Amino acid sequence: MSARTVLCISVFALVASATPMCRAQASAPSHAFTQIHGFIRDADTHAGIARVIVILERETSGYVGQAETDEQGKFTFNAPGQEVFRITARPTGYEGDTKRVDLRMSATDYVNFDLHRTSKPGSTAQVAPDDLGPRDASIPENAWNEYVKGHDTFIGHKDVEGGIKHLQKAVKLYPPFSAAYAMLGVAYIAQNNLPEAKSSLEKSIELNPKVAQPHFTLGMLLNHEKDFAAAEKNLSQGLEINPNAPDAHYEMAKTYLALQRWQDAEEHASKAVALRPDLAPPHVVLGNLALRKGDSQAALKEFKEYLRLDPNGPMAAGTQQTIQKIEASAQAH
Repeated sequence: MSARTVLCISVFALVASATPMCRAQASAPSHAFTQIHGFIRDADTHAGIARVIVILERETSGYVGQAETDEQGKFTFNAPGQEVFRITARPTGYEGDTKRVDLRMSATDYVNFDLHRTSKPGSTAQVAPDDLGPRDASIPENAWNEYVKGHDTFIGHKDVEGGIKHLQKAVKLYPPFSAAYAMLGVAYIAQNNLPEAKSSLEKSIELNPKVAQPHFTLGMLLNHEKDFAAAEKNLSQGLEINPNAPDAHYEMAKTYLALQRWQDAEEHASKAVALRPDLAPPHVVLGNLALRKGDSQAALKEFKEYLRLDPNGPMAAGTQQTIQKIEASAQAH
């Protein structure tokens, strides 16, 4: 396999921008404006389901944004770009579903979700606040109650805006409320309000730097913003507190992959797999690193393991295409 072939194969997923060399052979028509329309309805009653948070992801690089269905169950994504996307809807009380949309050759597409209930009509799934742990005596009861309401509204009912309002009240009532700021950061990410997410996470860390999760969440956000030096700092601080967090090791592997620190990336991807054997994405990192070494067989093994673990995952299509390219190249030689 030539170095040129290896380069084009290896930068398909975690490295966000493909090189001109890899893209020169395929130029899609350019659309000034792209749009995705959708409709979510109850599979039994055929009525639209309102106030459902719908998540939009690029198939190769993850989260783009979100929309909310109107009173008729309709939603729209404006100007998402000319790429392949995954759209996921998981309303409370219903089985979730994901649809694939390809806008590389067309300007618009339309998707329908017919979702089946997981519980009887009228019932609402709740997330118990037990995972919040006991209330610290220093936190006033009214602030704690708003925190619990924010958790239940955001996590349990998938109502991002409602959850944020309760969490904002919690930190207003008790400004040193580190855990509430941490949850606010996650809620702002779900709202795609990244500046407020970053500010809230930084505040949480300032108030209590000895909790690992805000460091991890901020590191993930900084990876998304391509501020890899800052991401490395926050992820490292979090891993010092909790060195056995597989998702954080995967995020760190992505950071080092972007920084071209190949050995460090491999170390953290391998650690993520060792800590959680069913975690699929690190295998894509390991596959790309194996390709960089020129070991196509090791790369095939990692990519196939990703597909085995997550056959419908966000990187599944790109991984399958890479496998086909590797196998075709091997046959040609």
